[in-house]
Amino acid sequence: MPRSKRTSAALVAVLGLIMTAVAFAGPASAAPYVDQARISASTQTPAAGSSFTLTGSGFGANETVVNTLDGITLASARTDASGNFSVTIKLPAGVTGTRTILSRGVVSGHTATISIRIGAANAASGVVTGGSGGLARTGAAVIGIGALGGLLLFGGGAMVLAGRRRKVLA
Repeated sequence: MPRSKRTSAALVAVLGLIMTAVAFAGPASAAPYVDQARISASTQTPAAGSSFTLTGSGFGANETVVNTLDGITLASARTDASGNFSVTIKLPAGVTGTRTILSRGVVSGHTATISIRIGAANAASGVVTGGSGGLARTGAAVIGIGALGGLLLFGGGAMVLAGRRRKVLA
């Protein structure tokens, strides 16, 4: 087989591999942007019977937001024109452990949740027992991008070798 045909065959093979990789790549799995309701607490580890501030955003404008702890209504709040609210929550005295607070917009139906760890208050020292530790999990799955990058690198190397081989034979 002549040199030009071998080089063309190698080039076609590499381009075919790249096109195959792109064709079988999965579609993007990101959901479209939606302004979602969110809530946050001034503390993630309050003591049983204590108070903390719960703030929220992304709810309907000027609507009532009902805040519940495992189905028990703690407080209601009224959002401003931007859908934001802030309310002081008083926890029941006998509730401890990891619990979920749910905020639900009465009109919009938007919901948001947050988990808190309620510790028993040590009356003598004022120290709250219990608590959460650890780091947040971050990152993204990049295996597809890495595989495509590796394939492109391999294809580029094959083309360099084909070019060098052509120069040596000429």
